[in-house]
Amino acid sequence: MDPFHDEIGFLLWDKTHGQVMRNVVFGRGIAILAGSDAQPHDKVLRFDARPGEACYGILQNRYLLERAEIRDFTSTFTINDDGTFSYTSDLLMRLAATGAEMHHTDRNTLHLVKRYHPGADYA
Repeated sequence: MDPFHDEIGFLLWDKTHGQVMRNVVFGRGIAILAGSDAQPHDKVLRFDARPGEACYGILQNRYLLERAEIRDFTSTFTINDDGTFSYTSDLLMRLAATGAEMHHTDRNTLHLVKRYHPGADYA
C-alpha cells in the first residue's frame, strides 16, 4: 500500500491556560500546531493555525510552499452522543500554477472498534 496522504499527530490539553492543541505532521513536509480555547467537558473542539504565527502556526517545506502555499488551517473535532467521533479539517491553499485559492477539506466519522493503550497489558 502506498498512501497518498498520511499523517501523525497528537491532541494536547493545557489545563492551566484552557487550551486544546492538535499537532500534526503530514508526510509530504507540512507541520502544524493548531489550537484554541476549550473547557474540560466540551464536545466540540476547534483548532486553528496560520503561517507565520508564533503560537499555533504552520510550517511547510520549500518545494510545497512554491507550489501550494498554505494560508490557513482549521479543524473541528466533535464527540457525538452515540459514541462516534467526527472531524473536519480544511487547508486553504494558494496554488502557484493558477494564483487561485483552493480548499482541501477532509471529513469523516469514526466508530470505536477496540480500546487500546500502549502501556496496558492485553494478554
